[in-house]
Amino acid sequence: MRRSTPIRIFSLLLLLAVAVPAVQAALVVDAGGDCTALAGEQVTILATYNDTDIADALNLSATINWGPATTTPEIALHDDHNGTITGTYTYLTAGTYAVTVKVVDNATGAIACDTLNVTANPQQMNVKVAPKTLNQKSNGIMTVFVSLAEWLGFGDADSKDVTIPDSEEFRIGNATPEKVNFCMKDGGTLILKYKRQDLDLAAGDTNLTVTGNVTTENGPISVAGTGAVSVINPGNGKKLGDGNGKGDVNAMKEKKKIEKMQEKLEKKKLKEERKEKKVMEKNQKKFSGE
Repeated sequence: MRRSTPIRIFSLLLLLAVAVPAVQAALVVDAGGDCTALAGEQVTILATYNDTDIADALNLSATINWGPATTTPEIALHDDHNGTITGTYTYLTAGTYAVTVKVVDNATGAIACDTLNVTANPQQMNVKVAPKTLNQKSNGIMTVFVSLAEWLGFGDADSKDVTIPDSEEFRIGNATPEKVNFCMKDGGTLILKYKRQDLDLAAGDTNLTVTGNVTTENGPISVAGTGAVSVINPGNGKKLGDGNGKGDVNAMKEKKKIEKMQEKLEKKKLKEERKEKKVMEKNQKKFSGE
């Protein structure tokens, strides 16, 4: 017996309905725009998602890949289809990191990802350079003073765990200091001495950038600071600076200034050591008497 045309069409539609799978629900996530932060300070990402399927908190999961580590963020439902994803992380090393937010609807199998960039800048430190005028052909020493009081918070009890593991790693480009001193006056000053020929400086006014690391309870944190300096080139048979010897005078003034400052710091340090020694001797006598 021959089938009628309507029956054939119905059978074909039924076959297509069985063979063609249902369209999967669309899941979209927006990680937000690029952001910046300081090394050692917390970064917060607030991402949003939208699911055409009805979202269930039990069916949704998310992760944030920060680069050095992956964390499980908090998911907050706003309604049946929308919500936010909140995550925090602290970068200790300066740099730019690609951060990926991933959301999974475990009921439908839908996956959505989005990426943003986080730039972690080094913590800033107060830097002063002496002498402020440098001769390209000089083989002398340049001294950098790094004030520790503000950025290390030596006067703050909450920052007592901040230390400098290796002060010789405070670099200017590839140059490391030949000598390192430390003075406790005014919250602490790190005194770094560099060979001028190691700095490879071009003539003109510029800023020297000093980079290094300090150690906190969370680990090593990148720090950096800049100091202004003027680099001069004596030329062939010419005097320093503007040709009338003014550059020589300024350089000598800066040299004397730094020598006086160093002498003052050394005297202060010696005085503090003597005072501390007297206190220790006094305490020893007191305990011996008891």
